[in-house]
Amino acid sequence: MFEFEDIYTISSCSGRITLLDALMPWHRRGSTILFKKHTPIEVEDIKPYMNVGVVNRLWLVVTGPIIHASANNVLTARKLLKIARKAGMKHSGILSFSKDKGFIVELKTGVRVANLIKTKDEVLIKDDQALRYLVETANEALLEGKEKLNKLRVELGLKPVDYSRFLKR
Repeated sequence: MFEFEDIYTISSCSGRITLLDALMPWHRRGSTILFKKHTPIEVEDIKPYMNVGVVNRLWLVVTGPIIHASANNVLTARKLLKIARKAGMKHSGILSFSKDKGFIVELKTGVRVANLIKTKDEVLIKDDQALRYLVETANEALLEGKEKLNKLRVELGLKPVDYSRFLKR
């Protein structure tokens, strides 16, 4: 993604929607991802999971884009952070520094939605209309994150991605 000589991407995700079996949506240990998609979802994607048993709780989680990059020096890291914040990636910062990897910078939006769908014993989203609203909101949040990623692309002098193909017609 970066065309600077002194920055390289370590990892990235453009944003995603997941169904997660976990006690809490931020727990990693003891959790299982049941479904993951980086583009908008349909009610039909979620419905099959409404009637399967869960170990903990079933969560619909939307996370915005996240990029980890290595910058060779602090000035470049700060320049990247300034660009990212201008693009709306306000939850960005320098995570660490090492001689081998340089300055590790995390670029992140504040986009995050977590909805509890069911517990071990009870489906909480019972009617189709409520499920439709949940899916629409998840898709809206996902696309908002992707638009912030596009703003970052533009700030970096790159071509934005056309997400209109994902919108309902």
